[in-house]
Amino acid sequence: MIGIVALIAVVLIATANSGDSGFRFLGIGQASEDTGLDTVGRQIHEEGDDGEVVPPVDSVEDFAAAHGNPPNTDFARLRIPAINVNAPVGRWIVDSTIMPEPYGPVDVAYYDMSGWAGLGGFPGEGGNAVFGAHVDLNRYVSYADDDYRGPAVFWSLDQLGAGSVIEVDYAGQTLRYAVVWTEQVPASGEVNWRQYFTSDVAVDSITLYTCGGEFDGATASYTHRLIVRAERIS
Repeated sequence: MIGIVALIAVVLIATANSGDSGFRFLGIGQASEDTGLDTVGRQIHEEGDDGEVVPPVDSVEDFAAAHGNPPNTDFARLRIPAINVNAPVGRWIVDSTIMPEPYGPVDVAYYDMSGWAGLGGFPGEGGNAVFGAHVDLNRYVSYADDDYRGPAVFWSLDQLGAGSVIEVDYAGQTLRYAVVWTEQVPASGEVNWRQYFTSDVAVDSITLYTCGGEFDGATASYTHRLIVRAERIS
């Protein structure tokens, strides 16, 4: 299982004092140590010796062309035409308190929450399929044996609004969803995550999430999580 020192690594801890959620979501967005990160903006915005901001050097497209897709990412394919996302999806079974992160900047994680009553669901089956991906990345990517510093697959997820179309190729069919709402929630503190990951939805749905808010180089973490909910239209 991949370690949780990562951009969107997630820990779900069963707790008796977390309100009516039953869970606490402790997302931590961390960069590698000694990266010289600026304390303002996203983690890929580094500051050079002269104080000037050094632009990111890598892109999802170039990295995918050079290294291909990560292993075990043929579960589905996720496309968001409005922000030029066309990404392979790997299936991660959430069978403990850890929701593992994607392999790198180009892939999306689908979280199989079958082991958690009332959460998640498979795409197209009337529940709430949960997907996560990095917003950016600044570290060594093991499957590619290469470093990466640049935007990741969900870099522009915050640009989506009501009506934006999300397509999921799964089990031989293309499922189309339209965004119904987006929300930013604090990365720390009490958050009722069951309301976002619940399988009790009126319409077949998907939920996408990534890091949001500001990146603080002092703590190597993002202040918020961005959540996007979309409902099936065809």
